Amino acid sequence: MITKTSFITKLSTTGDTVDTEEKKVLISVSSVSSVVASFVLMAAVFATAASAQDRPAVGPERPFQLAPRVERTLPNGLRVIVTRQTAIPKVSMTLTVLSGYSSDPADLTGLASLTADLIQEGTKTKTSRQIRREAFGMGGSLTAAASQDFTSVSVRGLSEFAPRLLDLVADVAMNPTIPDDEVAILKQQHLQTVAQQKASPQFLANRTFRRALFGEHPYARTSETEASLQAMTRAKLVAFHTDHYRPNNAFLLVVGAIDPDAMIAAAGKAFGGWARGDVPGPAYAAPPALSGRHVYFVQRPNSIQSSMAVGNIAVTRGDPRWYELTVANTIYGGAFNSRIVRNIREEKGYTYSPQSALTGFSNAGFYRFAADVRNEVTGPALTEVFKEIDAMRADGSDGAELQGAKQYLRGIFPIQTATQTGLSATLNSVYVFGLPKDYPETFRAKIAAVTPAQVKSASTLLFGSDNSVIAIVGDWAKVKDQLAGYKNITFLDTDGKTIPPPQ
Repeated sequence: MITKTSFITKLSTTGDTVDTEEKKVLISVSSVSSVVASFVLMAAVFATAASAQDRPAVGPERPFQLAPRVERTLPNGLRVIVTRQTAIPKVSMTLTVLSGYSSDPADLTGLASLTADLIQEGTKTKTSRQIRREAFGMGGSLTAAASQDFTSVSVRGLSEFAPRLLDLVADVAMNPTIPDDEVAILKQQHLQTVAQQKASPQFLANRTFRRALFGEHPYARTSETEASLQAMTRAKLVAFHTDHYRPNNAFLLVVGAIDPDAMIAAAGKAFGGWARGDVPGPAYAAPPALSGRHVYFVQRPNSIQSSMAVGNIAVTRGDPRWYELTVANTIYGGAFNSRIVRNIREEKGYTYSPQSALTGFSNAGFYRFAADVRNEVTGPALTEVFKEIDAMRADGSDGAELQGAKQYLRGIFPIQTATQTGLSATLNSVYVFGLPKDYPETFRAKIAAVTPAQVKSASTLLFGSDNSVIAIVGDWAKVKDQLAGYKNITFLDTDGKTIPPPQ
């Protein structure tokens, strides 16, 4: 019989996002996947009314093949990648600059993010209102945002306006004025966001986790702070744009119902005057070594639940073992019918929505389990998390469970890449992280080839057990007895400052 958990799944966070929690550089396809999953579930419910003999057999899997990508490098160093996709008469363009949060000075976290916001607020020839009206008039919109390793300026619209949309992206990226009045307005807006984030237990848990895990490494930076925002000036924003927005530090992705050769010619015209330059690279400090299970407890009095994050350092996004690591995470907690979901949600009712994610960046990666649990089951939930981790490390997975995880990953991939924005996000990862150029075409085959031995090896590599960071946001008085077995505990306030053990 078809079950509900066969169809409802939860998408894990991928390596091309930043945890603010969480700004998205490219438009997420998770909402599309949810809609599709809902329709599939509805179909399944109605199908159960019919006998098995009345149901048609599942057809053969269709090959996944994209239109050939056309790539050119302009004389100034800008790479242009064009893929024709004609399902709808629209086009999606993404100009990705290979500088993001990791390129921020240590005392100016969020500089790349604020720069991305401000370049949309006026150019030498257009006001911010004109930019938005022009994009809207071509049936689309323009956005820009920073991620951990990159910043993207994206525009969508009707394909008949493709050359004009390209000109708009080029103008915003190359000629922003970064006006003083807009700097003041956006700094105030970002300060309000920082205040809102401090009220979010989930944000605090993630921020605490990342800071503890990465230390002085730039991947510890998840969001701007009051201090970093106050220190930002127009001169520093202009300097960041001048230093990092260079054609030899960028690439342009175009996906849509367009002629590739015509788009490459248009790109040469739009970006031909963009001058190359020397770009400062990020400085990567070594993450601190993990030793034991270290709890970082953020005291938040009167909390009725504990928000937790548990994990460890993992591989870079470009690591060839990514496929087996992804399968292992899917089995453990990356899908709705995974082991940890069945355990602490379905069987024990500790939490509504546990999450398990493998995230990869250019220089490092991390594994993180996250959940909000009732105060009275904070300790028991951690016990189950490590119990399932130890089981994965000891035995891995095989049989129907392994095949189901691989089938899920193989099935969800075409859904994730079905839209122009979804395909752009996948291709963006290919070019940001230096993945094999045939990554979209070979992903499903490589997932299918993962063996039980590889899953066991991947579980040992991915899931830390004895050496883990545990971040908890909650009320210490209500959970301290449950955490008596954890001897290495650091207490913090909601600003991230160390405090004495709460009384």
